[in-house]
Amino acid sequence: MPVPKYSGTFGQPELLHLLRRTLFGVNNADLDAFKGKTMDQVVDLLLSFTTDVPPPVKTYSVKVNNVLDPTAIDTEVQFGKTWVDTPINNQATSPDGYRKESYKSWRSMLMINQDRNLREQLTLFWHNHFSTDTREESSLMSYRHNKMLRDNCLSDLRTILINVSLSPSMLRYLNGYVNTSKAPDENYGRELQELFAIGKGAGSGYTEDDVKAAARVLTGWSFITTDYADSKKQGIPRTIPNNNPATPNEKTSRASNHDITAKSFSSFYGNKTIAAASPVNYDTMKAELDQLIDMILATDECARYIVRRFYVYFVHYNVTSDIEKNLIEPLAADYKASGYNTKQMLKSLFTSAAFYDSCVRGAMIKSPAVLTISVMRQFGMSKPSPSQLEAYYYLGTLLKNYTATMAQDLIDAPDVAGWPAYYQTPQFHEMWIDTATYPNRKNYCESLMRNGISPGTNFYEDVSKNLKFLIDFVAFAKTFSKPSDPNVLIDESSRLLFGAAISQSVKDQLKKNYLLQGQNTDYYWTNAFNAYVANPNTTDPDAKKVPGILRDLYIDMVGAAEFNLI
Repeated sequence: MPVPKYSGTFGQPELLHLLRRTLFGVNNADLDAFKGKTMDQVVDLLLSFTTDVPPPVKTYSVKVNNVLDPTAIDTEVQFGKTWVDTPINNQATSPDGYRKESYKSWRSMLMINQDRNLREQLTLFWHNHFSTDTREESSLMSYRHNKMLRDNCLSDLRTILINVSLSPSMLRYLNGYVNTSKAPDENYGRELQELFAIGKGAGSGYTEDDVKAAARVLTGWSFITTDYADSKKQGIPRTIPNNNPATPNEKTSRASNHDITAKSFSSFYGNKTIAAASPVNYDTMKAELDQLIDMILATDECARYIVRRFYVYFVHYNVTSDIEKNLIEPLAADYKASGYNTKQMLKSLFTSAAFYDSCVRGAMIKSPAVLTISVMRQFGMSKPSPSQLEAYYYLGTLLKNYTATMAQDLIDAPDVAGWPAYYQTPQFHEMWIDTATYPNRKNYCESLMRNGISPGTNFYEDVSKNLKFLIDFVAFAKTFSKPSDPNVLIDESSRLLFGAAISQSVKDQLKKNYLLQGQNTDYYWTNAFNAYVANPNTTDPDAKKVPGILRDLYIDMVGAAEFNLI
């Protein structure tokens, strides 16, 4: 059965819905960029991008004689240059903590400065799905794991699963590096099936013996842990006894620790047996891994599970029996038949009738990442330029810290299952808001809109000092079709900012309380706005109020429940 495609009108409401779910915040410039394009054209553009991005750089320094000095830490990396190709080399003071913060800020800034495509959302989706923990790994591991997910965010699922299985971050996080024939560790073998590929749904039939057999397939994989100076290996520590050199992905095989017996699986996997590797080396161990992944991919439930995860993340948390039958099953069948072509599957999802159903529009609570970045992007807040390195990375750190207080640490999910809002029944997205996080959500947005961002002066480079980044609310108002008309301004602002429609009476109240300052005639705002635009230095008492009126209006709107919905 084919996936039912959306055949209704694709106007601004539908475009808004699509962009709200695929970008971190939507502004009028985004709407203008896609205006006049068909649904298929917009989706194609969202799914067309390069994964190449500049790597994180050194923007950190330490105080020497009370003066910041970047040469006193991470001595082999110049200020403003990337550290990802430079080993630490047993420096007297390890810079790994500084590099981790650099990596975290870099991650955040990529989301803030996103292009008009799905790259950053997809990278975050896979980061949540294949969760690791920077506290358990080096800065280099963290960066490379994210780069691997970013590079493969539209790859076929087989490629992704194999790369994740050999990722040093994952080997470290789920104990794959200590999984040996003498002491099999079932951690990754279990999560590979339970969380990453099959799930625990009604169609999941793998057994405890399957977990044990998978663990034995995965024995002997490790990563290298001791520093050395070979820059050609990009900071990969020394080789360990094995038959193959370390690869650029910092993974290796420890042949002597691999289980050399055959591995048999249950009827859920067609009673498959993976023959013992012979001779035992990197290539034969990799061949066993390939067979394990192919065996998992051959199940119907694998495709259904991954499609469900995408549906919950991008569409709605409630996978009803109708959605399962009319969307998940046919989409999963196509996904599997295509060789797990992720790009093709996503296009079908974003052009499906189910995606545009009125029941799912405005029916999801914004994640902290979407909420915080929305305020910056939608209102066109000024930001540091990449040349203002320290201020630029300061903003990335600020975003990371803000979202962490709202229960979404953008770098480290709470555990291997990812953020509970994407899997915890029955609450799902409702978990983003509670008595602790709601005040933080509201206070962050208001502080950002009222005060902007002031990085301060505690920087090495002068170009990053004494900066102020604010929202120009008049400039934002000018992005609407007729900002001097209070009715048009309120109507178009609410349409852009709110995930759910508000009543005309609420619109009228916003107009009267803010734009009309309690008066009853529309021309009050029209005259004041036009006078201010004509002369921002006007002495007209009503016109002088315009920036403050707009600021207070939008602070009120951003504090509304509807702003928290997409």
